[in-house]
Amino acid sequence: MKKIEFSSLCGACLLVALVVVPFVNAQELANLPPIGPEDLALKDNPAATGSPAMILYYAVDTDNTKSTETESVRIKVFKDEGRKYANVEIPYYDKANRVEEIRARTVAPDGKISEFTDQVYDREILKGRKVRVNAKVLTLPNVQVGTIIEYSYRLHYKEKIPDAVRHPEAYVFKYADTYPAAEWVIQQNLFVRHGHFTLHRVKGAAIQDFYVVLPPDAHRNKLPDGTIQLDLDNVPAFEEEEFSPPEANLKIRASMYYAVGFYTDDAYWTGVAQRRGEQLDKFIGKSKAIEMEAARLMNPGDSDDTKLRQIYERVQQIRAVSYEAAKTEKEMKQESLVENKSAEDVLIHGYAYGNEINLLFVALARAAGFVSSPVMVSSRKQGLFMKGYPNERQLNAMVVVVRLKSGFVYLDPATRFCPYGLLPWEEADAGGVFEDSVWPNVATTPASKSKDAIERREADLKLTSDGGLSGKVIFRFFGQEALSIRLDAIREDEAERRKELEELLKSMLVQGATVKLIKVDGWEDSQVPLRVEFEVEVPNFAVPAGKRLILPLGLFHSHEKNPFSTPNRTHPIYFGYPHESYEWVRLELPPGIEVESLPANTKADQGAVYYELSTKKDGNTLDIMRTFRISGYIYTMDQYKNMSVFYDHVLEGDARANIQQRYSLPCIWLVIHFEAVLQTERIDINDHRCFASLRQHVRVIQNFVLLDRHQQHVHLCVHRLQ
Repeated sequence: MKKIEFSSLCGACLLVALVVVPFVNAQELANLPPIGPEDLALKDNPAATGSPAMILYYAVDTDNTKSTETESVRIKVFKDEGRKYANVEIPYYDKANRVEEIRARTVAPDGKISEFTDQVYDREILKGRKVRVNAKVLTLPNVQVGTIIEYSYRLHYKEKIPDAVRHPEAYVFKYADTYPAAEWVIQQNLFVRHGHFTLHRVKGAAIQDFYVVLPPDAHRNKLPDGTIQLDLDNVPAFEEEEFSPPEANLKIRASMYYAVGFYTDDAYWTGVAQRRGEQLDKFIGKSKAIEMEAARLMNPGDSDDTKLRQIYERVQQIRAVSYEAAKTEKEMKQESLVENKSAEDVLIHGYAYGNEINLLFVALARAAGFVSSPVMVSSRKQGLFMKGYPNERQLNAMVVVVRLKSGFVYLDPATRFCPYGLLPWEEADAGGVFEDSVWPNVATTPASKSKDAIERREADLKLTSDGGLSGKVIFRFFGQEALSIRLDAIREDEAERRKELEELLKSMLVQGATVKLIKVDGWEDSQVPLRVEFEVEVPNFAVPAGKRLILPLGLFHSHEKNPFSTPNRTHPIYFGYPHESYEWVRLELPPGIEVESLPANTKADQGAVYYELSTKKDGNTLDIMRTFRISGYIYTMDQYKNMSVFYDHVLEGDARANIQQRYSLPCIWLVIHFEAVLQTERIDINDHRCFASLRQHVRVIQNFVLLDRHQQHVHLCVHRLQ
């Protein structure tokens, strides 16, 4: 099933004609029940008040006997924001299916129907070297608050259910295998009041099912003729949250599939691994050219690690065409790059597409006497591997493995700028299979550690008497952090790279800061850190307060907020990869200003997360050191509260102020006393931890704190300090 998409299209190019007919005489759309008067009168979603719109009814009818799937949607608009759902986009893959029998209409609150009779447009939404995805697009006219939107369409698949599924008794199966019967994405971006899903299956074929977070009250029914129905009520709208796992592992969905052969989860994936391994063996092959190149790279007495590094360095010299900017058909024809049909071709031609560099590595490693295999995994950018979901389309990223006496070595030389010994974060701790004809197996790649992704920030700055900062800032990116920046900039020119890096630092500093990139070292060399040097000017960083300057300690954290401040959360916390950062900020103080007080060093250590901030005075300079570390990448819901408290500690530490005394100004200092208010609320003023639970009621403005609810009770006292 193709996921329903709603997008805002340019209405100016879609001219629509309306035909208004009485509601009672209208022909209902496929699989949608009649509209009742209560739906016409509905003003809001009682289960989720304030919603811009809701799906009243969502029906999918999958018919394997006819290779069709009909989708029907009824949407009620409650707010102006919900009018965008009049723009309908139906994606399809023209090599696999076609869209038929599109019907759409609107129903006004008084029951009058406007049928959509205008042209449906075709738009290209994705184009690759061998893939093109289009969409049928239309815009329903005159959609207002209170309007009901309805549309339906049918996808007709060109591929038929294989005869081996229809008549498995006539076949001998070498591997356990599956064939998809239905893929239903149940949860949408709008609340679904009722979802009705139907599968007309092939009679007599064995069928299995797989569900992602299916609600316990979902009703699954099997009719006498073998038809399967699934009904759900009140499916909440999918909620996007910062730092969440991929949608594929979160959205409610159901998968039905036919199973043939001796089927178990392990048998299925082992069969996939062996079958694909046999196919890749033909590409990897054996050849004199590969053997000669492997011999040339080796030296007598080299260790296994040295040999593998030599092979790794050699294959990374191959031109990776897939990372280059897209070319026109004319440019591609002029260059005339022929298709590689073997690892030997990759070596001889000197260029590669997709994962061909990894396959060349396997060929050279085998020629050098190593046991090596490709490993296909599920990229954690797109989804976490689900072993119980027997669909090999989950396998969308390749690494390689070399088996040594000391253990397995996992590498990915096909990823540009990926250094030896590191896997891109989305391929680390990723499930998949060894694609090996001899030793097929389900596997999980090693998890990365925080030391594999380090960022170091150093600042050497001068503080002016009016509170401004100026000086030099140096960023050093190691491992995954460097790899991510290099890959993001791979198709950018020098000006674009400069702008991206300057904006990165500028986004960390207070508003009004100016940033100038001086130089970058290590753009093309994956074996060294990426070093970036800036000149910065930060006006009004330290704020005058009478005879003092109030200096925040978190130079690079002026705009940060607690991403886990809400009392409730729907999804697990997902950072992508473990990482750590270190900061050293040195401030040179101007004449006439001395450090009056240094805040106590602070530390928050919960094992999986760590934060420390310390300060040190050395003559007329002030050093601020900060360490931040996330040791894992996914945290369950029962860890959410602890993570929220941790980030409160971090924000509290970064927002703390250091006081610089200026002798030339009058000695007046405004002090705000809260003791009476805090004691009235039974708050221990000596326990800083209690403030974390009050953060929703507290605004921290540098070193001043105002309790919003009780502001009228705060007593202001002015003291003259000698």
